[in-house]
Amino acid sequence: VIPEPPGEARSAGRRRVLAEWIASPDNRLTARVMANRLWQFQFGRGLARSPNDFGHQGERPTHPELLDWLAGELVEGQGTRDKGQQALTLNSQLSTLNSPTWSLKRLHRLIMTSAAYHMSSRANPDGLARDPTNDLFWRFDMRRLSAEEIRDSIHAVSGQLNRTMYGPSTYPELSPEVLHGQSRPGEGWHTSPPDEAARRSVYIHVKRSLIPPMLSNFDFADPDSSCAARFMTTQPAQALGMLNGKLVHDQARAFAGRVRREAGDEVDDQVRRALELALCRPPAAADVEHGLRLIASLRGKHGLTDERAVEYYCLVVLNLNEFVYLD
Repeated sequence: VIPEPPGEARSAGRRRVLAEWIASPDNRLTARVMANRLWQFQFGRGLARSPNDFGHQGERPTHPELLDWLAGELVEGQGTRDKGQQALTLNSQLSTLNSPTWSLKRLHRLIMTSAAYHMSSRANPDGLARDPTNDLFWRFDMRRLSAEEIRDSIHAVSGQLNRTMYGPSTYPELSPEVLHGQSRPGEGWHTSPPDEAARRSVYIHVKRSLIPPMLSNFDFADPDSSCAARFMTTQPAQALGMLNGKLVHDQARAFAGRVRREAGDEVDDQVRRALELALCRPPAAADVEHGLRLIASLRGKHGLTDERAVEYYCLVVLNLNEFVYLD
């Protein structure tokens, strides 16, 4: 109900009433939509495959009770974790809340520590025969990182990521070819200093005609419309940008500098450290041997200096499938 505004009011108050209704503990739809989006972010798809449509025309959730329980956990942690008790319905979870505390971090942690999230992506014939689309989440669907995740991961591994929060947008360096995508090339694009440009991708100024290639190549969302889910394509510009792009080369150089500082002067130690940082696991002996052979070839066959050879090796590490895919 929209109340009558007082005489001195400068607004009818309709937007506030709408916002309070959306975030009300009595509105069970909001928490379900948000919980589904968080699940989609971690698994590549939601429990309901139509995240923008929870109406009659949308797809029904594959696990409605789980979705209700996650929604309750999102709002004040009101779900039940007793394995012997059936998950509470969302109505009963939310109706008793007077001042809910919505916590995205709590639900992210809950999902990522679950057995479902830790499932192997390896398939088996019986599972594929029974559930080929993996509706039951009997395995993890391997997914490629999003455009922003790839860019941020490269900066994080190189040691250059600026984790400063809040503040105005940043303007990363763009090539003249990209700037000529405007009718007035470069107008309004104020390239930020390198430290500012290395902030997380969420702070990049988004202009329809000036999307940084690192983002556009990896299926950045169309700024003109709502994006329920991103398509994951595989196309030549991705490999060309990752191998030849100035951004990745600059970060590979910084990555090599970090490896030398942390691992010392021994090449095998540098290879191990590079793999540890990029892949977040202890490297296998075969991986190290491949790296050493590549560096030796770059030095002997191609005449590169030791420093330059390690930089190229770091570039190769940033192009590994294991770096850009979540398996």
